[in-house]
Amino acid sequence: MAKHSPSAHSPLNASIVAKGQGLYYGLARDNLGDVWVAARKALVSDQTPSWDERGTLLNLNSASSQPPVSVAPTQPLRDLHGIAVYNNTLWCTCSFDDAIAICALPEQAWTWWRPLTLGDTNSADQFHFNTLMFEAEWVWVLAHCRGPSWLMAFPLTEALLGRTVAPLRKIQLGQQAHNIWRHDGELRTCSSGEGALLGENGWRLETGGFPRGVAKLSDGWVVGISELNERQDRDLSSARLNFCDANWQQTRQITIPQAGMVLDIITIPRSLQLPVVGTQPVFAG
Repeated sequence: MAKHSPSAHSPLNASIVAKGQGLYYGLARDNLGDVWVAARKALVSDQTPSWDERGTLLNLNSASSQPPVSVAPTQPLRDLHGIAVYNNTLWCTCSFDDAIAICALPEQAWTWWRPLTLGDTNSADQFHFNTLMFEAEWVWVLAHCRGPSWLMAFPLTEALLGRTVAPLRKIQLGQQAHNIWRHDGELRTCSSGEGALLGENGWRLETGGFPRGVAKLSDGWVVGISELNERQDRDLSSARLNFCDANWQQTRQITIPQAGMVLDIITIPRSLQLPVVGTQPVFAG
């Protein structure tokens, strides 16, 4: 996982801020401005079965301490994907268990929320939850089931209590989708399986590759684009960051050689000091 300093001339100006704990799937900032990362502790090619995984949540601002600050879940975090913060709670998608793990950071008290009722087979990873977004009194959850994808809104009050209730809204959008954001009044997502960004009202931007990870910049956007590879070939694949202006016209592209897929992106203020010197954005892979 790296922090990138934009440069008009150099192909890549980046510093590694964390490594060695497998895939870094999700990024979020808490109320204090600290950056958290979801570390799966397994690579794509690892033979460790998902039911044996023990993912962790690390505070990057403490990465120079030994060990870095983390939170201790009451149940295993298996197949960790996207994370998000609402007030003083850190929310984590645990795809293997079709669950969202919610940690109240001050007390490190945990709630396990299952947004949807499992099918009769009771098999693991039925919905492949991978992204969260908060909006007013709703929490949006993205499920892609390795094909057609749904953006679903649930009441925050019920989710915080760990209750399974019917979604308030359910929008089918994209194939193998990741990320949720709103722009021009429209919900949007990365249709990773189609190599495109899509909006619920028909907006579409072709990107090619496997788009995943989107962040708003002061003057535009940055999107992560990964290579399309078989699972065993993804660990050391190359990826790129596409920078676009406010109208989604590409302004430049940065190649990230042999660092694996881009799995998430957030921006951080220049004043925020992580254990290495750098600026925005931060991307996880």
